[in-house]
Amino acid sequence: MKILWLSNNPCYAIEKLSPNTQSGGWLKALNYHIVNQDDIELSVCFYWPVALEPFEFHNTMYYPMVTSKPKSFFKKIGHKISGDNNQNAEIKKIYDIVNKVNPDLIHVHGTELNLGLIQYETSIPVVISIQGILSPYYEKYFSGIPEKYLKRVKKWSFMSLFKALNSAFKLNAERERHILKVAHYIMGRTDWDKRVTRLLAPKSTYFVGNEILRKAFYNTNHIWNKSNFDTPLKLVTTCGDVAYKGFELIVKTAKLLHDYGIEIEWYVIGLNEHNVTTKAVKSWLKHDLDHVGIKLLGVMNENELVKTLLESDIYCQVSHIENSPNSLCEAMMLGMPLVATNVGGTSSMMKSNVEGILVQEGEPYELAGAILELKNDFKKAKAYGLNGRKRALERHKPSKVVEEVITTYNTIIQKS
Repeated sequence: MKILWLSNNPCYAIEKLSPNTQSGGWLKALNYHIVNQDDIELSVCFYWPVALEPFEFHNTMYYPMVTSKPKSFFKKIGHKISGDNNQNAEIKKIYDIVNKVNPDLIHVHGTELNLGLIQYETSIPVVISIQGILSPYYEKYFSGIPEKYLKRVKKWSFMSLFKALNSAFKLNAERERHILKVAHYIMGRTDWDKRVTRLLAPKSTYFVGNEILRKAFYNTNHIWNKSNFDTPLKLVTTCGDVAYKGFELIVKTAKLLHDYGIEIEWYVIGLNEHNVTTKAVKSWLKHDLDHVGIKLLGVMNENELVKTLLESDIYCQVSHIENSPNSLCEAMMLGMPLVATNVGGTSSMMKSNVEGILVQEGEPYELAGAILELKNDFKKAKAYGLNGRKRALERHKPSKVVEEVITTYNTIIQKS
């Protein structure tokens, strides 16, 4: 069975191209495992910033493709606002690779980029994996941080860069709807992405395909195994530099806990003092982050992340919208006590009052109360963590995930 992946990253080839980077994610892991199947001949077409010749690595043929981007700064902004990003030229390149590989099936990973437009150019069956979905994400873009504070961080005499990027997000969401409108096969993993794609991809058949997590989280020595909570209580969150990721909820909740005399240290992985989101929230709320116990740790590698999580007491997911947040799944794999906002597909990942506590998004009082509920009942918190670990180990078992994907491929090819 000849399979061609279309991806926004080089999957397992990142080990060859940039071995010290933290990118690649779950596709890197799936690529590693799936080529061990005797009946799979895998090729991967991916975007890369510089021109490279096709190469073979780890039983996979890779086809790097340079994104067609204007060189001038102002042209870049203009292209973002207008939506003119040389899509036709890029899809032509993908089409040429499709003809060279001649696969039995094309697997498009994600709808955020233009890769899914290949459906309009080929009769080869295409299955599209859902990562996030931009249209509902756009609805929640400014749910947490007022737009004006984000704009103030970047001041431009000609235009607001943030406004330009937001316009690009909206245009990408429109392109995504164009892609999903003609999709015949969708691979997802939550009730949320299934429901949304029943609307946006009405012609499609839905298949379940879970994710393989990063290698360190399968290490049997990496288990959260505390016998009591620390003082101060150590909270931890992985948070991206995007408005809807909920950093302001961390700050508001930390302030509440501080005001009510609850000693905490809240470690925020992924953000530092220089990020747009950090600056906007500080400008808006005017809280001293260090005073309320917030520690910005910046980007971490896999092993640093595991170490920080295992040393912490409760993992808090604070986003305003998610599909299946890998950071939450990784904390579950370690067996950590969890509190998460009940958004998107999160309730499919974690069952409330069994594997953790789900709370209202954007609401610091309930989040603070849920943290106290676990803090005051260590036995329950640890039981939730163990339940979550058991479920995560089964859901993310590599052999199970590979079987889900291969079964989907066979079903689609047999129907075509």
